[in-house]
Amino acid sequence: MKFWELINRSNFLKEKFENIEDYFKKVEIDGITNNSKNVKNNFIFFTFSGNKTNGNLYINEARKNGAKIVISEEKEGKDVINLSSKDYSIVYSHLCSSFYNKKPKNIIAVTGTNGKTSVTDFCRQIWNFYGLKSASIGTLGLRDSSSKHYHKIRENLTTLDSSELNRQLSKLCDKQISYVALEASSHGIIQNRLDGISLNGAIFTNLSHDHLDFHKNMEHYFSAKKKLFTEHLKDGSCVSINLDDHYGMQLYNEIKNKNLKFMNFGFNEKSELKLIKIKKIKKIWQLEILYKNKLYKIDIGLVGHFQIYNALAAASICLGLGLEQDSIFKSLSYLQTVPGRMQIVNHPLCKATVIVDYAHTPDALEKTILAVKKMNVSGKIYTLFGCGGERDHEKRSKMGEVAFKNSDFTIITDDNPREEDPSLIRKSIINKNPLAIEIPGRDVAIKKAISFLKDDDILIIAGKGHEQTQTIGIETLPFDDVSVVKNTFDNLNP
Repeated sequence: MKFWELINRSNFLKEKFENIEDYFKKVEIDGITNNSKNVKNNFIFFTFSGNKTNGNLYINEARKNGAKIVISEEKEGKDVINLSSKDYSIVYSHLCSSFYNKKPKNIIAVTGTNGKTSVTDFCRQIWNFYGLKSASIGTLGLRDSSSKHYHKIRENLTTLDSSELNRQLSKLCDKQISYVALEASSHGIIQNRLDGISLNGAIFTNLSHDHLDFHKNMEHYFSAKKKLFTEHLKDGSCVSINLDDHYGMQLYNEIKNKNLKFMNFGFNEKSELKLIKIKKIKKIWQLEILYKNKLYKIDIGLVGHFQIYNALAAASICLGLGLEQDSIFKSLSYLQTVPGRMQIVNHPLCKATVIVDYAHTPDALEKTILAVKKMNVSGKIYTLFGCGGERDHEKRSKMGEVAFKNSDFTIITDDNPREEDPSLIRKSIINKNPLAIEIPGRDVAIKKAISFLKDDDILIIAGKGHEQTQTIGIETLPFDDVSVVKNTFDNLNP
């Protein structure tokens, strides 16, 4: 298409580009990207200045690869459209959305510190149970109704770059997918990656300490999440909020007068989907839920009390989208655990249990350990984890305190140390808790921890979950907690 056709699809873009030269309007456009390596013939190359690199340094590479238009805040030239910094990243997202203009009819976004991956996956599972063509996009990759597994996307981001996200949504539309649940990280929201996408639903799971290296404080972190509900939803969209969460209630109070359809959940009296009772019987959670004056009794076979909230979050947004309630509540009994989320790894030769979980915040780690305690463990609870390098320093000692307080034994190891000294990271986690066991090298630590286990003990391996790489220094190497556990089990003597 011509560039003028691209911008005429959006009133926002028409305004932003109203003064460009006629030459640009006639240029043929076959794609758009902010990565010079992904540029192909007739592409738009949109430059960004980041913390680690400046896209303007790669303009010549983009030209060699076929870029016909360069958009920049800094540079000028015959093929360059110079834009002011105001709304700069928003323009990029709108251009991507305009180029990949085909979208599934129903797109909902899930935000919160913990639970995003499980909730998006549960939404897809419910839609599949309902017979709807659907998909989920997020940390694990992309999975649609026709696939039994997640497909990795080239970017390792919870919320994809605008170009890739819109491209994937367009491909799903071509496959006649009508329902999509995607994860909305605070980084993705702040960086405007969702701008230009028409959402008709949003979920808030919870908010706790995380990413404060980026957001600086909880107030800014909350504001980033709130933006999803104040700037990205069209009138009449469905909103589902966990009202049992302090920040969830704060969010509701701040947006309750907006023209939105609320389908909130929790024990709170104001919840449309109201939890009445939770009872644990062996491996089953028995729930009583009140919805529209009808009491539903549901059995859920998921590990972890917090998974109840994740299931209710998915159910509530589906109800808000108009799906039949009896079928939705029936589907909750069939929900399956997401990879790397309270994933149990067993072996016939080992009578202990290993659980791999993505918990990488103080709140998530506490919930994971407490969830294991509610499994009526007769043995000891071991918790193994580390903290990422070059990330939020403040949460390290807090995670250590949570583990030391709630576990029988705590093993501190490494988790993506990056270019930071791993021993200093471990030291900051241990802090004033000398009883912790410190084992450098995550694979070594996992193998050693398994050797400690006796019958009926439980080992929680936290922090990486589904991740299949480990970044040490500048190298990113293959690494998978589950595979290490399985290989260790396979080497047990019969």
